[in-house]
Amino acid sequence: MTTCAQLVYTSASRTLEGPGFGVVQLSPVWPAAVGDSRATLGPLISLGNGESFGLRHAAGGRIAYRTVPAGTDAFGRPGNHLVHLLWDGDGRLTPRDVLAFRSGGGFLDGLPAEAEPSREMPAVEVPSARRSLPALTADDVDALVPGMAAVLAAVSAGAGVVGLPARTASGRDVAEVLFGVLPRAMASAVALHVGTASVMGDAGAVRVHVDAGPDVTSDVVPDGQDTARARALLEAAAKKELCSDQLRKLETLDRWLFTDTWTGLDPASLTPTQLVGVLESEKAGWWLASADAVDVACAVAASAPEVEAALRAALERHPDVWDRLRDRELDAALTAVFSGAGTADVPIGFTGLTRAELSEAFAAELTRGRRLPEVGGAAAALVEESVALPSPVALLELTDDLAGLARLATSRPVVREALVREWAGVLEWPASSASLLGHLLLEDPDWFLTLGGSTTPSVVRAALPWAAERLAAPMVERLALTVAASELAGQGWALRDVLFRSGLAEDEVAAIVARNFLVLAGDDGWPGEVARIAAGALGAGGGGEAPEGRRKTGMWPRRRR
Repeated sequence: MTTCAQLVYTSASRTLEGPGFGVVQLSPVWPAAVGDSRATLGPLISLGNGESFGLRHAAGGRIAYRTVPAGTDAFGRPGNHLVHLLWDGDGRLTPRDVLAFRSGGGFLDGLPAEAEPSREMPAVEVPSARRSLPALTADDVDALVPGMAAVLAAVSAGAGVVGLPARTASGRDVAEVLFGVLPRAMASAVALHVGTASVMGDAGAVRVHVDAGPDVTSDVVPDGQDTARARALLEAAAKKELCSDQLRKLETLDRWLFTDTWTGLDPASLTPTQLVGVLESEKAGWWLASADAVDVACAVAASAPEVEAALRAALERHPDVWDRLRDRELDAALTAVFSGAGTADVPIGFTGLTRAELSEAFAAELTRGRRLPEVGGAAAALVEESVALPSPVALLELTDDLAGLARLATSRPVVREALVREWAGVLEWPASSASLLGHLLLEDPDWFLTLGGSTTPSVVRAALPWAAERLAAPMVERLALTVAASELAGQGWALRDVLFRSGLAEDEVAAIVARNFLVLAGDDGWPGEVARIAAGALGAGGGGEAPEGRRKTGMWPRRRR
């Protein structure tokens, strides 16, 4: 119910303004700003041809009105008319309410004979009209679509004038049907004028004139979407299906009307608004069962907050879809990792994969036998995290990228410790052991001190020359001295497997030997006294260089090339 103040204007022997045309009765709370006399009511009391009524928007509220012929006045003069005005200060009345109030006899047709001029006219209650639609035929729908499309176009634009006929060819009341179908909240922005082309100072941005003749021309042109929306709305009404009266936005109306259609379209063709409609519908779970649909929704959600919110809500309602999406995103992330992607290039997906989840999944893949083609940025970080898990990864079976693994183990202490533990427990050496040890020695010759004692000699003696051949002279010297000073010293490996097989020029090898003669001779098994005598005779020693003439004597066996 909406409580409305009233005002009645007509020609009578007694009015609040004297005899003749004037205000006869009005409510105490009638706003003076609207007008309360013949001089101030202006176009609201203009004489029309026959009956006219409607809903006019004004500053501070709305005015429902009806003008009807009233025969002769109290002086016997013809041409009298009566104007009945209702003031809604809350702005709640809609065209549907006014149409129903008029049909139900709520407006006055004339003054009772005993009516006296009064400023105490009681307020009137205008009911909020309920929807009551007659059965619509296909012909009715066809006839009503143009008018409904025009009204929807004006509502969509936020302004416009629409002219409608009073009835269809089959006799349907156009205004009653259209405003019965249109949601109340959406129609609240519409002003209505039936039987008149007069604007009457209407402040409504959207005005609908019914049966106003040629003086009213519609200034809105419905597009294809307006027409499709109008037809779908009317066809739903023909099946007694009506959307909520609280529906205010066209986007929401479209979701109600077209969701079933949208779910059958190619997901990539849907707009963000359509995606929201699908995701908020009862069919969201069925639609999201398609991987393509999920991918499209996730992609659009990245730049459309409304789609992201709708997608998250849908996934919360359908946890099975969430689980499938998470599995797919985890697979995508692992694919990137095993393809050598950098850390920043690994997608965390819509579900927001955490590092811990990715590490666990990564370790599980390795446990199932999957190998890393390359120890890239993301993979290196995950290897480091995975070695700390209860079931750490097997580093010796991790990858064929032994250079990458060696770099990682050398630069990351936690990986280094894990590799040392695993190396110490080897019972059967894999074929790649010598190559891995060689790569480790390239990174840091001190790896020999760390792993040499727990490595079978065949692996060590294969790794040393492999590394020596790839090192520059200073690092060859360092590796040789590291071997000669280790717990494995005394087997001649520093000379035979490092220096003599390094590929360095003979004078470079001779210079290294001369600088480190005693250490290298000791590793080669020379007795200490003999080594010192030889060093003295040759002019070499622990730190001096042999004379140039001596270096060229070839005191060491010539190496094969």
